[in-house]
Amino acid sequence: MIFLAAATLTVGTLLWRVVQPMPATATEMDPAAILALETRALTEAASRPGFAQPVNVPVIVRAGESLAQAVARTGVSNSEAQAAVNLLSQAFDVVNINKGMSFQAAIAKPQEGSRETAQLLGLTLRTGPAKQLTLTTSHDGAMRLRALEESVRDERRVAIGTIDGSLFTSAAALGAPPGLTGEVVKLFAHKLDFERDIKAGDTFKLVFDRKVTESGRVVETGNLLYAEIAAKGNVTRFYAFQRKGDKEHQFFDETGKNIKGFLLATPVAAPRQTSGYGMRTHPIQGFRKMHTGVDFGAPTGTPVYAAGDGVVADAKWWGGYGRWVRVTHTKEWQTGYAHLSRIAVKPGQRVKQGELIGYVGSTGNSTGPHLHFEVWHKNRPINPRDAKVPQGTILAGNDLVTFKARKHEIDSMIAMADTKRTQDNQLSQTLAMKASPYQYESGENANKLVAKSERTQRNVALKPALSSTRGSQ
Repeated sequence: MIFLAAATLTVGTLLWRVVQPMPATATEMDPAAILALETRALTEAASRPGFAQPVNVPVIVRAGESLAQAVARTGVSNSEAQAAVNLLSQAFDVVNINKGMSFQAAIAKPQEGSRETAQLLGLTLRTGPAKQLTLTTSHDGAMRLRALEESVRDERRVAIGTIDGSLFTSAAALGAPPGLTGEVVKLFAHKLDFERDIKAGDTFKLVFDRKVTESGRVVETGNLLYAEIAAKGNVTRFYAFQRKGDKEHQFFDETGKNIKGFLLATPVAAPRQTSGYGMRTHPIQGFRKMHTGVDFGAPTGTPVYAAGDGVVADAKWWGGYGRWVRVTHTKEWQTGYAHLSRIAVKPGQRVKQGELIGYVGSTGNSTGPHLHFEVWHKNRPINPRDAKVPQGTILAGNDLVTFKARKHEIDSMIAMADTKRTQDNQLSQTLAMKASPYQYESGENANKLVAKSERTQRNVALKPALSSTRGSQ
């Protein structure tokens, strides 16, 4: 309850790091002392003569409304609302606020028959993922403002789960945000058809970094470090690794082979194949005709991604294809995307594999929203499912040695989470560990680690887990 938070600010200043001036050191208190302070503060807050117990009032700023007007909607006087906003203005911009901004107010309402207006006991306004302002009013009407900030820690999270419904919902239950899971889907797009190949009961394992506050609020999601999916009787594992000289990391399989396929098999998220390549009876024209691509059914507005690196050759309306994008990847390879509702690229623009190029639609000759996807090799359309495209590069030398060292660290983390899952007899498990930079950047140190791991059969000591949870956020 917000009135609890508002009435016990004395306790709150001990539990949070106070940004406003305060003594250089704070005396730590045991649970019994904290409880005593909470009880006294609540008693004082509730003992105002003529007023009822404090109540929690959540407020959302409306369009065109000032912050003072929003505070006044809680029932307090205009002058008290303005006084609160004047104090808040010392810590943040109270003028340029956006519609939808929210805050919590603790209000003491007058008892029935009283002519008094409601009194503002406290107000809490979050100004950032780990920061908030807290205002309190004493018995004599004096207001005090504290800027409170939770400490933020770097966390490396290992998530092991079983697919129930979809990968997105199953991964979200273990703390993986949709953006990160979307990266996983694109990562496996050239290996798995998520509409046909993924079944309930299949398993996945993820390792990713994130920043978390003391209270468990996720401030920022970092890089995906590892992804594994067990489906169709096979287990596929991908490790993130940044080669020396590269500007960003890429993903490699267990042997050090770059898993970035030349072309994605499904350049649209969560599709279902509605029509294959080959002769068919055209659904609109009614006669047998060659279908030179693959159709993926998806709702209008679903993002469509470039199947590979290249240059946009066409981005236009093209007859029965509707809104059409064609990407040239090499002199021999091109891909086409038809019936788009909206195009997100321009001719001549360079795109990377997985980059947004448009949105699913039903423009041109179409019976419903879908993506028509074509692959061209040497100026001839071919079956995207059977296309024998160039393969990725393979790590060698110091890059391979360093990769093996990093792979070993990730494997050890996963083994620890798997052991915990077995001990707890659970289908899903998450393990939060201290996130730190890889320790084996140089080839010399990496060689030492690999040699050590081979001698000790991969038994390398790990930092202890900070926490172990099942299905927590």
